[in-house]
Amino acid sequence: MTGSGPEPAVRFATGTTVKDYDWYRRWLQAAESCGFEMLTTGDSQSLWADPFVSMAVAAERTARPRLGITVSNPMTRHPAVVASSLVALQDLSAGRMVYGLSTGDSALRAIGVSPARVDRLEEFARAVKGLCAGETVTWQGTELVLRWGSHPVPLWMAAEGPRTQFLAGQIADGVILSNALDPEVMAQARANIASGAASVGRSADAIEIWCMAAMCLADTEQEGVDKLKFLLAGTANHVYRFHMDQKGVPAEHVRALAILQDRYDSRHHATPERAGANAELVDELGLVDFLAQRSVIAGPPEHCVERIRQVARAGATNLIVSQFVNDPFEFMEVFARDIGPAFVL
Repeated sequence: MTGSGPEPAVRFATGTTVKDYDWYRRWLQAAESCGFEMLTTGDSQSLWADPFVSMAVAAERTARPRLGITVSNPMTRHPAVVASSLVALQDLSAGRMVYGLSTGDSALRAIGVSPARVDRLEEFARAVKGLCAGETVTWQGTELVLRWGSHPVPLWMAAEGPRTQFLAGQIADGVILSNALDPEVMAQARANIASGAASVGRSADAIEIWCMAAMCLADTEQEGVDKLKFLLAGTANHVYRFHMDQKGVPAEHVRALAILQDRYDSRHHATPERAGANAELVDELGLVDFLAQRSVIAGPPEHCVERIRQVARAGATNLIVSQFVNDPFEFMEVFARDIGPAFVL
């Protein structure tokens, strides 16, 4: 442990993608028993089961952790359909749901749909948030209202660049960051979010900021990083896809990241058993160390504890840790025994 002051408090969430609901029910029980504050799943209809169905199962099978969709998009569903589902889930879960939203990634590429523009993202987000709260909203010129019920649902946004981070500061209750375990990237993101909040008279302190952390338990840090190369490729593909401005990208990596985006195979996004070509990309393009510094916590438990302390001191105090590589049940057992307790105040 380093530093002169007390270590910052750290909160942990974890998530999984769902393909088998018998397996998912067992996973939920294990994850809740390990003390994670929030359990999440993603929205990519061609790769995983429907997240709203999964969250209904989670609401029925758990009692304590928050439940989150991290994240959905404005292009595959109508805002009234989303809001109706969220209100139902908020009732089922006794108020534990949060809804994450971004412009869209693998879910849209799989069906040939372009990502949302930022103005559509904003309109969709405001519509969903208002409908859940019982308001009448306007969506593309039509008035919408849920007549059967309402239940406010916190709106979170996955925001990687200055425009979406500024927007999140204006309207979101929480922000999800990827590739932000680096101090410079975290500082820039916080500044963008704070500017957005200040522009509408909000306090940035009221906005939760959560960071995605690719985690792998292994004998050494390098062994863990090697197993996560497929995930490094996937994260880089969506974080830097539209532009690299104000994202802390060194000039020597700009061309390599552009090549990665051109060659990335989204059919195997976040799917380790089929993502060998994507993993090879980051090796070939010399991006492993650069990307790992921004997104990975890997190695034996004691090293992971020190790495978590390091990123927490840089501002990443809320972590959504992935389980893509290790056996998830073994991972959670080790996490609950050797990692989580190091951060209990």
